Amino acid sequence: MAPEVRGPRRGETPPVSGSFGRSSIRSAAAVLASGGVAVLPTDTIYGFHCAVSNCRAIEIILKLKRRRASGGFILLAADATMAGTLVERWPGTSRKTLIRIWPAPLTAILPARSALSPLISPGGKVAVRVPARADLRALIERVGEPIVSTSVNLSGREPMTRIADIRRAFPGLGGYLSQRGRSSALPSTIVDFTVDAPLLVRAGSYPWPAPG
Repeated sequence: MAPEVRGPRRGETPPVSGSFGRSSIRSAAAVLASGGVAVLPTDTIYGFHCAVSNCRAIEIILKLKRRRASGGFILLAADATMAGTLVERWPGTSRKTLIRIWPAPLTAILPARSALSPLISPGGKVAVRVPARADLRALIERVGEPIVSTSVNLSGREPMTRIADIRRAFPGLGGYLSQRGRSSALPSTIVDFTVDAPLLVRAGSYPWPAPG
């Protein structure tokens, strides 16, 4: 059983719910900007999300997943410029390559800015992506900073795929927004750009080597 997060008390704002899209961006962004945690669909699977600057929200996600803090998280940015606020430097031709690829379900491992919390940049590296979903990029832009994104599951188990099941398993969060239609069963592709030649870390929904 997942660790329980207290639901809203009488008089408190209920969780944001419904389908994720243009109509729900403002309310979902407000949850994250105010320090909350929300379940949102991504390019691939459902994820727990919070603002990157909110360490308390990150710790809540770790507890929900029963995960150690040493694993880091994927961070989502609205564009390559915002992604650059997380990166100490762009190795080799990584910036040129990623600007050509993004937005896409490809996560890049890059040298992390020293100011980032070790909760999200273990070993001095950060995993960042500009998602393909325009509504998700619009939400991130409204939050005004990158957001943490990690699959909805207990550590070591398969990601959950139904929003109703997620809400029952992880009650009391700030939002539960569902995917219209069927989401991809594959996670994002992860490529490490901190080594001499970009290294495929995890095969996923974006082909690597990159086409073109």
